[in-house]
Amino acid sequence: MPEEKSMSNGNQSDSTLTRRQKLLSTLVIFRRSLIYQTKEFFQNSTLHGVRYIAETGRPIGEKFMWFCFTSIGAVTALVIIMSLWEKFQTNPTITGLDTDFHNQNVVFPTTVVCPEAGFDFDKAYETVYKTLANYDPSKAALFAPFLNLLTTLNFENIKDAQAFAEPIPLEQLMEHTIRDWAFRAHISCENTLVSCKYRDEDIPCCAHFEPIYTEHGFCYAFNSRFKSTETEDIKTGAPHDLYETDKKWALFFVPNSTARIFIFSNEEYFGSDFNAQIDWSESQLVEVRISKKNTYTTDDARQLSIGQRKCIFSDEVKLNYFPDAYTFSSCMKQCRMNKAIKLCKCNPPFYKPISNVPMCSIKDFGCLNDFKMNITNIKDCLQCELSCSKTVFNIDKLIKIVDRPESPGVLVEFLTWPIIRYKREVLFGWVDLLVSFGGIASLFLGFSLLSGVEIIYFFTLRACCMVYKNRQELYEIEERIRHEPPPAIDLQLKLKSHSNFMNDSRPTSAVLQVKPVAEGDVVNHSWTRQRKNEKDYFNYSKGLYRTPKVLPEHGYTNSTTKEKWLQDHSQYLP
Repeated sequence: MPEEKSMSNGNQSDSTLTRRQKLLSTLVIFRRSLIYQTKEFFQNSTLHGVRYIAETGRPIGEKFMWFCFTSIGAVTALVIIMSLWEKFQTNPTITGLDTDFHNQNVVFPTTVVCPEAGFDFDKAYETVYKTLANYDPSKAALFAPFLNLLTTLNFENIKDAQAFAEPIPLEQLMEHTIRDWAFRAHISCENTLVSCKYRDEDIPCCAHFEPIYTEHGFCYAFNSRFKSTETEDIKTGAPHDLYETDKKWALFFVPNSTARIFIFSNEEYFGSDFNAQIDWSESQLVEVRISKKNTYTTDDARQLSIGQRKCIFSDEVKLNYFPDAYTFSSCMKQCRMNKAIKLCKCNPPFYKPISNVPMCSIKDFGCLNDFKMNITNIKDCLQCELSCSKTVFNIDKLIKIVDRPESPGVLVEFLTWPIIRYKREVLFGWVDLLVSFGGIASLFLGFSLLSGVEIIYFFTLRACCMVYKNRQELYEIEERIRHEPPPAIDLQLKLKSHSNFMNDSRPTSAVLQVKPVAEGDVVNHSWTRQRKNEKDYFNYSKGLYRTPKVLPEHGYTNSTTKEKWLQDHSQYLP
């Protein structure tokens, strides 16, 4: 049994060794085939100047010259191609004016009114008195500031809210969510706005201004995309439009107390990304003249990547929490929500409620306060790009008149009818890039797509076919080259005349040959006389280009055998 095992192991080792030898021999002849195909490619390539580099019989100086020219052309073409590629990656679009904007309806901008005090003190006190304080006036006065602060809750004052909540029994506070407590204390619309006009017609304020709860606290928004409730953010109906034939393109309203006014596009989702344009106080008349700048992108820009065109189409990226349409503000808001959920395992109450994620309670306020810098850091939201259709409202004229108690309010009006918008379209697409690459490569190298196919063909298909079709011939060539003796070195100090090369059958690699002088021999200086007898040294140097190609004998002394071998195998010589 041991002998059989040893014999089987020996057979396996022999077979493994045989496979390795076959693989090694195949690699050797494949190398020989690649060398041969390389020479064939250089001699038959359509690339300009390449054939002169490998052509047999060319002087080394001429080969070097063509090598320099070809290298300079290749480097120049590569530099220009890289500059075109950088242009394609960084600036492939162009933005121009589109003046065909007449007879189109214009969506009025979203106007948000955020009162400085977003709570109703009497409403908050009554709520606390009946619930948390259990009809104890002293406890109600102590607990009421917590509910008042919830109406303006954000990452900046969340630590204060945690301090105000310490006297409150936790089990009673956990009976409702933080968002629900905030809605029990927020200021009503009737106490926020006094009167409103739209297109110079009176409108009921609370029928058009919807409550929203965000990082800015409790606000009321005209023409908003959503409205807030205790349990969710509800999508509103169709936005308010303006027409060129309207009597007045304006919204007028009178706040009841000091407030901040935000004006932005209806496409965006209101949050901490926006800053107030107007700080209104009582007895003021503020007139805001706005202009609209809309930029849209043509559909042919979809062939470019998001990084190239630097914008995202509304249907290109689906957000998890705002799936209706992509906007930059909704992407930034979702980014902050994701970081808060990841770090604190809950969703802050001033964000849109999510069904499968718990809302942060008073116990999570410490975590939110500790990671508020990480959550609000915009550098972690670099994946959010601008929308390809973006509208911006600029304040062209702001008039603020103080001490006008007889006619206070805020007027938001278009300065002129929007007749101009901007169009972003592709300036340098894939077809332009391909044409530019082809023109540059053809100008400097004579390169085309078929030249690339030719390169692949020579060094893959043709080399492999030669290995499997002419394997035996490649073996013979490899063996002859490997066992070929080194050429004899003639140390004779003699400058052979170039005219004698035709009669000399021995292969020579240089004109100057050196041959040792034997003892007793006399040095022959006839080569100097021979050079003097030549008519012109210039004719001698020109004769170098007429030197016949002499192939090595490879050990064959019989001329008949040598001619037969050359006739059969000379095409495979490297």
